[in-house]
Formats: sequence, structure tokens, C-alpha cells
Amino acid sequence: KMSTDMRLCGLAMLLAASCVSGSSVMSLQSMDATCTITDFGAVADNKTVNTLAIQKAIDHCSEMYPEGSMVVVPAGAYQTGSLLLRSNMRFHIAKGAGIYGSSNESEYPVVPWVTGEGACWRALLSAYNSTNISVTGENDGAPGSNSIVDGVGWTWWCYAHSFPIYQDWCNQFNPTNKTFPEGSPLRPKLVEFVNCTNILLQGFTAQNSANWHLHPTNCTNVVIRNMTVLAPRAVGNTDGIDPDSCINVLVEDSHVDVGDDGVSIKSMNVSGEMAPTRNLTMRRMNILSRNWCVGSGTFGGIYDILVEDCQIGAEDHITSPWAIKFKSHRNYPGPMENITFRRIRIGMIGPTPWMYPTHGGSAIIIGMTYGHPPSAHPLGHPVFRNVTFEDITIASASSAGAIQGLPASCIRDVTFKNVTVLNGNSSWSCSDVDAQSFHAIDVHPPIPWCSGQCTNWTSSSEHAATMV
Repeated sequence: KMSTDMRLCGLAMLLAASCVSGSSVMSLQSMDATCTITDFGAVADNKTVNTLAIQKAIDHCSEMYPEGSMVVVPAGAYQTGSLLLRSNMRFHIAKGAGIYGSSNESEYPVVPWVTGEGACWRALLSAYNSTNISVTGENDGAPGSNSIVDGVGWTWWCYAHSFPIYQDWCNQFNPTNKTFPEGSPLRPKLVEFVNCTNILLQGFTAQNSANWHLHPTNCTNVVIRNMTVLAPRAVGNTDGIDPDSCINVLVEDSHVDVGDDGVSIKSMNVSGEMAPTRNLTMRRMNILSRNWCVGSGTFGGIYDILVEDCQIGAEDHITSPWAIKFKSHRNYPGPMENITFRRIRIGMIGPTPWMYPTHGGSAIIIGMTYGHPPSAHPLGHPVFRNVTFEDITIASASSAGAIQGLPASCIRDVTFKNVTVLNGNSSWSCSDVDAQSFHAIDVHPPIPWCSGQCTNWTSSSEHAATMV
């Protein structure tokens, strides 16, 4: 397992990255290196489309001050299409300011999807092959609402017709019943940085994205801090924070309440390269809806993850159908190794009427068969090992958890220590786990025998010896 020294070293690197991301902009308090978007024609009426004016401010500031600049969005509501940020730049959303996405797809250039397969409309805030970029706001804490980036996703969701969107929304936002034709680009994400280094997202509210909200992809040294991420719980594909094939990531002190995965750690096939996610720390997070997860894309591997001092779900009512979920699969599998959860409070877990009314309710899910059945020629099997769950309390759950390996890929080196469901008559299910490396210490309710070809528990006494 990854040593404590390695984790501390990685965290030190992340904190250094935070300083790097902010250093070039924090020193730029002189007016010379600051560009205010209203000076370039932006109008704060939430009607005028300001894409060209704001992009002009970005480009001018980058050209005039290439070593470091700050673009300021002053108080007011600014409608815009996709914006492309530049290196050595802070994009600052002042108190009372909001960036609101246009519903006109022509305001979003079509760019290749990072996997090299298909295309997507470029994100509302985007950057490619850049370094030292900050997007900051003036929220007092999380949750907060002083500074806003809003994807105005209702129209996009209704255009897509891919979710059970409330009809009264679509009557208002899509009165002509417009539909995207088959083969259209993927809907734009809210904030997406690709192939970038030294990234800081801090102190603003990201909400109502047409697709995922915060999606750093193939980036190094990423800090996400004091963020509020919001979307209606009834709308899928609105993931909150999705680090994807990134190395050295710190996410802390943030609040997430969305309609899909609150956090999803991914490792996609980036333009033909199997790029891993490695060395990621999450702490002091409040994920109200929906859950923390790995996957489903784990192609390049997920390594060296620490999640600590977090709250998942509400304590007094059900907001999540599950809390911690690993969802890899066999068509594009990858390893999930050296992952630790500690000091996690999980609220009430159960079916959610707005999306999962008849199923859900497992607090912890470890699975390798997510989505469709494997193709005729699967690329292999997921690998799951060296994972620890420690000091975890669950207010209530229909099921404490499901631990499901594969006969060809046993779950190995897993430890549950001091894990308790406080209320209810929940239980565990378990299959295809290597018994010799599986440890459950002070777990309530107890984890039972595991079925499947991986297991070599042969007697109740042997089982009891393993399950302390």
C-alpha cells in the first residue's frame, strides 16, 4: 500500500501547485495587468451575448501581459458562449457577478472529444495545452453564491431528450420541442481544462451545467478549493467534480449537490494513450447528492487516492441512492489501486423518488460489471486491490454494501475497519473476493461469507478468524 510518507509528499506537491497557480496572478494588483470585461464591450443585462467582448478581453490581456494577467468580471449578469482562457491568467468573478451560458449552440465551437472518438461543443470555460490558470470568485464559503458560473442547462437538457426532464421545464425552455439530431456533438461541459498544468479553481459556484461541471483532463497539479457545485437532482449527466487522467490533485472544502455523481474519478483513454489518474487527495467535502465514485472509465488506471473527513448524503433525510461506488467494467477496464477512505460520515442512503425510486440503497458498492455486458472481445478485467475503508459511520442504508469481484479478477487486499451502520436492518453481499487478503475489523453489521470461485473460506471457524 502507498506509504504515509508518499501521501504527505504528494500533498506537499499539491499545495505547492496551489501557490504556483496563484503566484503569478496574486502579485498582479496593479491596474496595468488587469483587464475588465466591460472595458471591452461586455454588457451586464443577461440578454446581450458577450462571447466576443469577453474573449477580446482575455486575448488582449494575454497578449499585453504574457507573464501574468487578471481578467475581471465585475458585478452583473453576463450571457456568453464558450470562452478560451490563456496561460498565466487569473479569470476572476467578482462578488455579485455571474457568467451565464448561451443556449445557442453556435456560440460553442465543436472540438474533438478527448478520447479521440467523436466531438463535443467546447466548454463554457475552457483551456487547452496551457499552464498557470486560475478561475476564482468571492464566495465566503461552501455552499456560497457570491460569484457564479451557470451553464443554464435547462434548454440543453430539453434539447437532448435523453433524461426524464420535467415537462414544465421544457414547455418553458424549449417551447418548439427542438431536438438534437443523431450524431450531434456532446453537450458542453461547464469548466474543462485539457492538457494543462498548475490549475486553480476556487471560491465560485458552478451550477446547471449542460453536461459535467468541473472536468480537468490530462492535467497536472490541480487544486479545487472552496467550490459550490449545484444542479437539479432529477437531471443525470450533471456530474460535479470529475478529475480525469490527472496527476497531483487536491480537492477540499467544497459542497456538491447535483443529479449524477458528485465526484467521479476517471481515467479515460486520452487520444489513444492510456493516461492514469494518480495522487489525488480529497478532504472536508460535503457531497449532498449524489455520491463519490470511481469510473466508469478506469482505462489508464486509478492510483494513490486519499479521501478523508468528508460527509456524503444528508443525516436526516435521503438524498443519495448510494454513497461510495466503484463502477469499472470489462470492455475498457483498468486497475484501481492504493485507495483509502477514512473518517467519512455517510447519511441516510436509500431509493430516491426523483431518479431511482425502486432501487439503490447500498452505502458502499465495489463492482466490476458496470453498464452493458462485455463485448465479444473484452479488453480484459478490472483490477481492484489495496483499498481501505476506516472509521466510517452510516446513518442508515437499505444495504450496507455490495462487494463484487469477478472469478477472473478477485478483489484483493481490502480492509474494512470500524465501519458501522447506525440504524436499520441492512446487510452486506460479497462475492469473488480473495479471503486471504480481506480483513473486516469491527464492522457492523458483519460482512458474511463471500461466494464465488475466488473464495477459499471453508469453515465458519476459518471465516471467524479472518473477520475479527
